[in-house]
Amino acid sequence: MPASVKRLRRTPEQARQLILDTARELIARSGPEGLRLQEIAAAAGISHPLILHHFGSREGLVRALVQEAVAELRDRLIGAMNSAEYSLEQQLDQVFEAYRDGLAQRLAWLATIDPTGEAVSPATIMHDIAASLHASRVAAAPPGTAPDRADSEMLVHLIAVAAFGEAIVGTRLWRSAGLQPTRDTERRFRAWLAALIREHSAHG
Repeated sequence: MPASVKRLRRTPEQARQLILDTARELIARSGPEGLRLQEIAAAAGISHPLILHHFGSREGLVRALVQEAVAELRDRLIGAMNSAEYSLEQQLDQVFEAYRDGLAQRLAWLATIDPTGEAVSPATIMHDIAASLHASRVAAAPPGTAPDRADSEMLVHLIAVAAFGEAIVGTRLWRSAGLQPTRDTERRFRAWLAALIREHSAHG
C-alpha cells in the first residue's frame, strides 16, 4: 500500500503571505494586467478558491499587494530619514528605487480599480513620511529658521511624483527631451534634485 502523502498545513496568515509572495513574483514579471489567479494558485501549489477566500477577488489581491508595498516604502523611507548614515542623495535613491521595484506599476493599476485611494490609506502613509521628513528638517535647521510643516509636505509630494513618473514613463520622457535613458542620466537628475532641495531649504 503506498504511503499516504501528508498535506502541508498552514495557518491562515501563512497561506495569505504565500499568496502575496507568489503574486508579487508573478506581477514583477508580467505586470498587474497579466496577473491570473489560476497562475498564482498553480505556482503556489494551492487551490484557486483559497485565494478567493483570503482576498475576495483579483482586485482585492492587487489592493493587498499595493498595501504591502506602500507600507514597505513608508518604513524604508522613514528609516532612511531617521538615520544619519544616509545623505540626501541616498535618501532620494531609496525613494526612486522603491518605486522602480514594481511599486509604481501596482499603484497605477490600483488607480484604475480604486480611484478614491481608500484601499491604501494614502493620507496616513504620506502623513507619516512627511512627519518624519519635517522632524529631520527641523532638527537640522539653525535656531529660529525651522521650515513650515506645509513646506515639508510639498517636498514629499514633489519627490513622490517625480519618482512615480520616472518609474512609469521615465525612459520615454528622457528620450523625448533628447537625453539617453541611462543610469548616469538618472543619477545626474537625482543629484540635481538634491541640490534643488538643499537650495530651497536654505532659503525657505
